[in-house]
Amino acid sequence: MMVAPMYSTIFQLEQTIVAITLVAFVFVLSPAAAQTQTLPISEAGETAAPSNRFDYHAVRGRRPLVSRSGRHEGERDFALLGKSRVQGLKHYGDQWSGGAHLLWDGSVGATMETSFDVESEGVYDLAFQLTVASDYGLFEMSLAGTDVKQSVDLYGPKVELAPLVKLKDVRLKSGKQSLSFKLVGSNPKAKKFQGGYLLGLDYLQLTRKDQPQSDTNAFDPTIDRSSVSANSPSRATPLAFNELKVTMNRFCYRCHGGGSTEADVDLTAFTHRETLLADIDTARKIRDTLASHEMPPEDKKQPTRELRAQMVASLDAMLDEYLSKHRSSAPVVMRRLNRYEYNNAVRDLLQLGGDIYPLPEKTIRSNAPYFDPASGRFPAVVHVGNRTLGKNQVERQILTGVSPFAIDLQAEGGFNNRGRELSVSPILLESFLKLGRSIVSSPEFDRYCGSTNSLFAVPNELTLAQQSDLARERLSTFLEVAFRGELEATVLDRYHRFFVQRLEQTQSFRLSMKDVVAAVLASPKFIYISESAASETESRLSGYELANRLSFFLWSSIPDKLLLDAARDGSLAQPAVLDAQVTRMLEDPRCQALSQNFARQWLRLDQLVTAVPDFDRFPQYYSRIGCEQWKFGLQTMLEPLLLFESIMVEDRSIMLLVDCNYAYRSDELQSWYDDKVPFAGRENRERFNTNQQLFRKRVLNDRRYGGVITSAGTLTMTSAPLRTSPITRGAWVATVIFNEPPPPPPDDVPPIEADDKVIEAQGLTLRERLQQHQVNQSCKSCHAKIDPLGFALENFDAVGRWRDAYGSGLEIDASGKLFGTREFRDVVEMKNALLKHPESFMRAFCEHMLSYALGRELGIADEPVVEEIVARFAADHGQFSTVVRGIVQSHPFRYRAQQIDTKESK
Repeated sequence: MMVAPMYSTIFQLEQTIVAITLVAFVFVLSPAAAQTQTLPISEAGETAAPSNRFDYHAVRGRRPLVSRSGRHEGERDFALLGKSRVQGLKHYGDQWSGGAHLLWDGSVGATMETSFDVESEGVYDLAFQLTVASDYGLFEMSLAGTDVKQSVDLYGPKVELAPLVKLKDVRLKSGKQSLSFKLVGSNPKAKKFQGGYLLGLDYLQLTRKDQPQSDTNAFDPTIDRSSVSANSPSRATPLAFNELKVTMNRFCYRCHGGGSTEADVDLTAFTHRETLLADIDTARKIRDTLASHEMPPEDKKQPTRELRAQMVASLDAMLDEYLSKHRSSAPVVMRRLNRYEYNNAVRDLLQLGGDIYPLPEKTIRSNAPYFDPASGRFPAVVHVGNRTLGKNQVERQILTGVSPFAIDLQAEGGFNNRGRELSVSPILLESFLKLGRSIVSSPEFDRYCGSTNSLFAVPNELTLAQQSDLARERLSTFLEVAFRGELEATVLDRYHRFFVQRLEQTQSFRLSMKDVVAAVLASPKFIYISESAASETESRLSGYELANRLSFFLWSSIPDKLLLDAARDGSLAQPAVLDAQVTRMLEDPRCQALSQNFARQWLRLDQLVTAVPDFDRFPQYYSRIGCEQWKFGLQTMLEPLLLFESIMVEDRSIMLLVDCNYAYRSDELQSWYDDKVPFAGRENRERFNTNQQLFRKRVLNDRRYGGVITSAGTLTMTSAPLRTSPITRGAWVATVIFNEPPPPPPDDVPPIEADDKVIEAQGLTLRERLQQHQVNQSCKSCHAKIDPLGFALENFDAVGRWRDAYGSGLEIDASGKLFGTREFRDVVEMKNALLKHPESFMRAFCEHMLSYALGRELGIADEPVVEEIVARFAADHGQFSTVVRGIVQSHPFRYRAQQIDTKESK
């Protein structure tokens, strides 16, 4: 269903909702990795890798807030070592920066060790803000590499800030600075704390005395970098069409011509250039299979590298010719909000203190907010849990009596924001009516709603007529935000009349306004994301439509006031203003939705919930909590998401998702990778923690680990219960990492043995058994593409732990070819091949994110846009913000598609 046919229904539904609501209101590593270590606040060490390869760890677009303000927060920017921990201090007052400080305690003679980072060498003034209290000690402070030695007495009769400790003209080198406080005694008036004394560090203020070099990283949407691309070879000379036919006759017609048409492709049917242009999808398929060396099959005669390049160039020229005449992208189908977006929209519209219902889609849970992209620094330690690590993680919500509607189906690309899947049935429409009413009627609503005073409260002395005028004034602002567009007078009149009716019946401004808000939350104007109908020519989106696209792309929520202001005055259409809004929105905590919604679905991490390794084969994977068995995989799900978030916050290169020298892991997750038997000595009951725990940034000195491909979560969810599944793993890599999903397997192919022990008892490895299983040429050609990607990961068992050989002692062969040309012997060499040719992953990531941003499947008309974004992306070495900005500035994101002639499309 396209946009236009839906429009005639919206007004009718709008009136129906208000009417129904009026009546209705009467009633959710392997031993080798033991070299891993906890990473303090300083950056991870350099990973051993080929010296001629670009180090993507050097990319960092968003500098830490401390490098801009000079302030290092004790609870955030200092290493928490030994007995150091974070203590919240809001109950003592609001004088502490950030509402917390670093707290340590020890006995006389003990030393508190910590460290902080300095971005560049220079001369600084230092000002330490410490805390005093009655049980705080006498310390000698020293800073390694300097002459700094200072005695500080932290005794005070009450808990408050100490006088600043100021140090002038201290030269600091760039990098980690080691700071220590030795407890040497106490003030005579001090009392002991558990046999010792305490120390509290609020912050350190650094003020640069000498002039640093300027450093700018601004994105200029007017600069054309489309000619720049990483490792992109120049296009070969195309063949004439007759030459192309002769060449295909030599290498292709035997399998794809005349009576032999494998994969239902008969190349002899394309007798002229025009016949191939008329079937452009097949032309693109031929081009892609040639370019990726999928065809001809490995055991068939191959064209030379130069000839293959000419064949690809010939098909590229045809694609270019087609696209020059067919530039219009596919229209975006009107859709409703999905369950995650609806929650966020209601939360932001009413300024609620949290979610409105349980959300299994929201994977990472934390009682202490940690995601602060404006700081430019992802914390070294985060206290988080998974949505289903414990029942309390799922059931925690702020509004009782509010239940979510059914979970949304995921469409092509694994995303749940496609119009064809997000319609409204009569049953769902009724659910929205009940949902809106249950939200405003929840007993916690008034306490958790930040709009209580500005929207629902009214002075007692106002008459009913004055209350009516006040309601109209408030609704004029509220409805523009809720409906995300220019407010028509007829719409305002309709909702105001509804308020007046309820006011006359209830004599209560608060209840009447709640009834109106409940109707708004069930209105098609709130539920639906819609745009003006496509016209005969492409047209620029209105300011409000562009604001909608941008906010639901980055925040999975409605536009805020600043974005609506830019939409209303038309300035959002200006590239510089649009880019400034992107920068602002990427520094807002709401952009965590890109991790919770986009990354979770792109990586297919929901599949980990249903992964069931065999209980007897992998007993350490399970822990009995109460009467139920919980799976450790739901802890491994957090590792790739925390890596993604660290890349977002610090604006690093997305190539770290392929190969990274750090990871965020809990102590239990580290044991999973390191220890021969994880959780040694623990029985099944409460074997591992199912609540929130500390995930620390750790150095990875073994390149077999790091990134999302070799994370335990990914490897577990792509395995079978009793063995690995190289085909499933290869299909995941092909789909997620390269955006080249393989076709579904034929229905008549029988499965192989479910247990690798049965296979090994025959003296066969899993690779040899799968090779026996390939019954025809089409099977072989598809497996030639995905099997090497899966077997590269074969050293990892079915739960993501390293093994040097199979259990029977048979050797594991992890070698293969990437795209038929780039040979590798193991997973590290496969990573090297990806890093040497980063454009493959960059293009795939760009395609996934563009598809998510547009809410539709990409088509051939989108290819020039993808190439342009990838060129900029590659020039910036895969910097995260570059792809986001490129997508937002792209033509299909800012323009409404041309209406398609259905006769022509057929």
